[in-house]
Amino acid sequence: MTLRNHENQKFIMIVDEEIRDKVRGLLQEASTKYILPFYKNLSADQIDTKSSADDFVTVADRQSEVFLSKKLMALIKGSTVIGEEACSDDKDNLSGLRNKRFWTVDPIDGTKNFVNGNERFCSMVALLEDGKPQASWIFIPTEGKCYYADVTGVQLGHDGSAFKPLEISPKIKAPANVMDFTCSVSLRYLDLDIKTLIKRKVAHLKNRVFIGSAGIEATMLAEQQIDFIFHSTTTAWDHAPVDLFCRASGGNSAHINLSEGSYSDFNIEQKAPVLFVQNKDAWDEVARFITG
Repeated sequence: MTLRNHENQKFIMIVDEEIRDKVRGLLQEASTKYILPFYKNLSADQIDTKSSADDFVTVADRQSEVFLSKKLMALIKGSTVIGEEACSDDKDNLSGLRNKRFWTVDPIDGTKNFVNGNERFCSMVALLEDGKPQASWIFIPTEGKCYYADVTGVQLGHDGSAFKPLEISPKIKAPANVMDFTCSVSLRYLDLDIKTLIKRKVAHLKNRVFIGSAGIEATMLAEQQIDFIFHSTTTAWDHAPVDLFCRASGGNSAHINLSEGSYSDFNIEQKAPVLFVQNKDAWDEVARFITG
């Protein structure tokens, strides 16, 4: 089944340069005050776990999310926030997904990396209108980089410098064989039978990478450093930003029903597996590989 949902998704220009820059400033401030002071400097009592022994949350996650949530709601009157840690503590917070205009916040995406002193972590914010991602920010604290995506494409600002369109080489043609694609594939939340089947397939991929941060993966997709991302479940704070970065870069994204081999437009209320392909001309081949 061919999918071209990049053309079908709805973009509404609701963020001007002032708001774009203010959100970057908030991410920088959160990083300086609440994140970097704990990087490689966490004590055992500042680290907790959530759904599993390696699903970490730290004092830095919680403090930075509280800070960002309050400031973001003040930026746009009537907006609300869906934050990863708030939703982990209170599942009812997910009801905000039905609000007309809301932010998603992942204060530290890649907390396991953060806890282990690995620099592959970031902070992510997205602004959604009627459930559709319209603007997204990915801030990398250890590098001072802020990536921004909206209807106009992807921009990058470094160490406080002005945002500029992301400079990448001309669109690279995808490799002829999906086995040669560079990709990130996470199977963690699949049912055992389906996981076993797909695990056999991905074992033959030559260039599978293990990043541990959806946000870092999104920046790599935009920079044409990886060809596709497959995640076995969807969360608003992780995947609203990734969806927008993929589409703003000219790629395709969709949920995949692995039992039926069918696809549906990205929807943050779904928990279904999700596929992001950097070069939409390669969509059909990648989707057949995953579902075939």
